[in-house]
Amino acid sequence: MTPSVKQLTDGMPSLGSYAGVIAQIEVVLNDAHSNLGNLADVIEKDPDLAARLLRLGNSAFFGFSHRLETVSEATSLIGIQQVLDLLTVSSVIEAFEGIATEQVNMESFWKHSLACGIGARCLAIARQLPAAEKFFVAGLLHDLGRLVLLSKVPKIASEIFALYRSRRMLLRDAEREVLGFDHAQIGEELLRGWLYPANLVHAVAYHHNPMLAWFLQLESSVVHVADYLVHAMQMGNSGERFVPPLSAPAWERVGLTTAVLESVMDSIDQQIAAVQESFLRLPKKAGEPTL
Repeated sequence: MTPSVKQLTDGMPSLGSYAGVIAQIEVVLNDAHSNLGNLADVIEKDPDLAARLLRLGNSAFFGFSHRLETVSEATSLIGIQQVLDLLTVSSVIEAFEGIATEQVNMESFWKHSLACGIGARCLAIARQLPAAEKFFVAGLLHDLGRLVLLSKVPKIASEIFALYRSRRMLLRDAEREVLGFDHAQIGEELLRGWLYPANLVHAVAYHHNPMLAWFLQLESSVVHVADYLVHAMQMGNSGERFVPPLSAPAWERVGLTTAVLESVMDSIDQQIAAVQESFLRLPKKAGEPTL
């Protein structure tokens, strides 16, 4: 029996070991008498989190002109909401740790996802959109529904991949043929259940069909274009080996020049190693600088 979207997302984990830290940060944010020092105190209780925040703050991802030495300084420059967003990303990655599948290389999956997040953030900055860090989160989570498939129904996932390979079709089309829906709809349902904001949910839900996103077409289009770029750059993959088509209306909605795209691709190349190290804790390659 083919499961429904709701059946696939029921019981999925949300926030891993960072759930307690996020709850404490929210308490600090809701306290009118709290300050950045109080927030730094919460983060410093988790040495791994503090080190990760400083490592990312000193990377090409933010590109600050001087080295950040303390959590207070990092929080002040990065911003409280951005810190929460970065925690969310870490939590989601941790929640899906341990998935073992022959269908998708997980290091490649997260490389693709992180690169898409970087690309979406860079496009948002170039477009001068507010809260660019939100686009990083949306880009990173855009293929999360595929992990739900792989973890909850591995036999059906194998059937989908077999169809995709034999017919040389887009993986999302194979998902629809087998299930009647695709990973984007699974991701949408998952994020709604986690009470994520509507702009993030829609960016994930419509990253393949941005013009269906109604009043949030721009957000979805940014993630769509970022996903296209990352596929074209062969920057990891989430199982999809073909480059999905670029939506011309989405590209027009983003409203940037091809010269900007070249700059965005350069930024992805420059930032991906540092972001992978910060979120995935991958070992450095020989010759890479210490951040």
